[in-house]
Amino acid sequence: MLRHLLYPFLPYRSLFLPFLVVSAITVPCWLIFRLYRARTTGHRLPREIVLLTFVVYLSGLAAATLGPNRPSRVVAEAMVGVDLRPSLASLTCSDATLPRGSPARGFCVRNARGNLVLFLPLGMLLPLVWTRLRFRRGVQIAIAVSLSIELLQLLSRAWGSYRTADVNDVILNVAGASLGLALASLLRLRQSTRSAMARA
Repeated sequence: MLRHLLYPFLPYRSLFLPFLVVSAITVPCWLIFRLYRARTTGHRLPREIVLLTFVVYLSGLAAATLGPNRPSRVVAEAMVGVDLRPSLASLTCSDATLPRGSPARGFCVRNARGNLVLFLPLGMLLPLVWTRLRFRRGVQIAIAVSLSIELLQLLSRAWGSYRTADVNDVILNVAGASLGLALASLLRLRQSTRSAMARA
């Protein structure tokens, strides 16, 4: 049972070690900073947990997107450094040149799924960090974060990271963040409705 649950995550297992390394650096620094701030200003524990979760997520995002991408080296070396043309075939992996079961199609599916799921927590965490955040502003933040990552990936090719800057990744990132924002909005609406019914 557990094996079947973990199977979809096996293609991403190479990201776990970089995530642990980045988290081992950022989380203690963040905790020291927040403990120092707590001595001068009062902070609620739930708020601190949300902020720590956000920092851990950002650490994982950095590890997943900015570290060397060795498993996709062959694919990435065959691609140009930057692709500014949105492509439905790239977004859906339905191109006729990618036969089912081929390594290129497998990479495309993992890349599309990963880019979508990777930004889903961002959309859910942003309204928790900034409680008055509007949906449009959340989407703008997701666009800015995704564009920054793609720019850094393009620059990192000079150091042999085998990353490519792709506008299709930005589209998938923003779609994932938008889905997360929508889920957070629905949960907040449901909670406010329950509170209103409890007061009635």
